Amino acid sequence: MKHLGMGLGLGLAIALSGVLATAPVAHAAGWATVHRYVKPSGNCAGQEILASYYQTGKRTASGERFDANGNTAAARTWPLGTSLTVTNPRNGRSLTVRINDTGPWGIAYAKGARLDLARGAAQRLSA
Repeated sequence: MKHLGMGLGLGLAIALSGVLATAPVAHAAGWATVHRYVKPSGNCAGQEILASYYQTGKRTASGERFDANGNTAAARTWPLGTSLTVTNPRNGRSLTVRINDTGPWGIAYAKGARLDLARGAAQRLSA
């Protein structure tokens, strides 16, 4: 199991310690605003990465039904079934997520996101 540190905004930005860090919430301004505020926190034990979240879908790449409230995530770097402990360095909250899908895609990936958390996991880390 890898330990990650995270950065989280609502567009969403996340940094992973081993891999995660946190950004302020962006509303209508979108990814350009979030990305402007996401900076390495320096509070992660390992590498920090940008992450996003998603809340819709039917089936994941692993074949299971998507659960927006689950402790799951999508990634291109880690294989399906990998468990990652993700920590938000701004508030110290941690949880373990299981990679069950591939992503992120589109603008999130273009802006540097490398982990896409299910909405419930992102909310638990940022609360």
